Amino acid sequence: MRTERKFAAMLLAFCIMLLAFVPAFAAELETDSAGRVYDLAGLFTTEEKAALQNRAEEIQENWQMDMVFLTTESTHGIEAKRYAADFYEQNGFGIGADYSGIIMIVDMGERDAQIVTCGRAITVFTDYYIDRIWNDMRRQLSEGEYFSAMETLCDSVEHYNAEYIKYQENPAYVSEYQIKQEKRRTTLLFGAAGLFSLITAGIGVAFMRRGSRNIKPFTDGRAYLKDNGVNITVDKNTFASTHTSRTPIPKNNNNNRSGGSWGGGSSTFRSSGGRSFGGGGGRF
Repeated sequence: MRTERKFAAMLLAFCIMLLAFVPAFAAELETDSAGRVYDLAGLFTTEEKAALQNRAEEIQENWQMDMVFLTTESTHGIEAKRYAADFYEQNGFGIGADYSGIIMIVDMGERDAQIVTCGRAITVFTDYYIDRIWNDMRRQLSEGEYFSAMETLCDSVEHYNAEYIKYQENPAYVSEYQIKQEKRRTTLLFGAAGLFSLITAGIGVAFMRRGSRNIKPFTDGRAYLKDNGVNITVDKNTFASTHTSRTPIPKNNNNNRSGGSWGGGSSTFRSSGGRSFGGGGGRF
């Protein structure tokens, strides 16, 4: 009898603890249809949250791309980027049929921040551009400048969206990624050419040294003269006429652009609901 009462008491205590935990976790995931700033870790002031909300609305209107900010003290054992992806998907964020948008998560428990992309944002913000943005944000996050880091993100989102439109509309446009790749190729080509020249010169010098060992000196100049003296023959060429032929090279009117020329590729992963997400980030 005592054992049963003890077990019942333990079960009741467990239920009370569970009921206390569930509302707290549910409150953490509570959202509204208009809100785009969920500062559960308390990193922003009231004014800063309002400013971020305004920036999110501007990005939605100008670029047809959602923008969500999420801070938390814990992701409950879930990887930060997957936690953000699930939060984004389960709460109905995203613009258009492909749910285009970005959710920025800052997990203070693990000091992990991730820029998570969805839909068209995966195409615009490739791994190259995500790395560029993250490198600008990481120092600010490390120094506790959380609002400044979010402003840096918003500025970058607007900048690269504008650049991507230029890339789509202008066949002659050269993206930041293309410039970087061209500089890298040029550096590699010059390096390879220099190395090849050094190797070729070294081989030539080695053969010259080896060949010079078998040469015996001969000082008598008469050995280089023929018995019958020197004969000089004169050849005369007369210029008649010239003719130049021109062949037109057809212009390439194909303005199709490959996605790789904009910014390389994007690494992706799946949310628990199976939707594809991209992005990147790291510890700070």
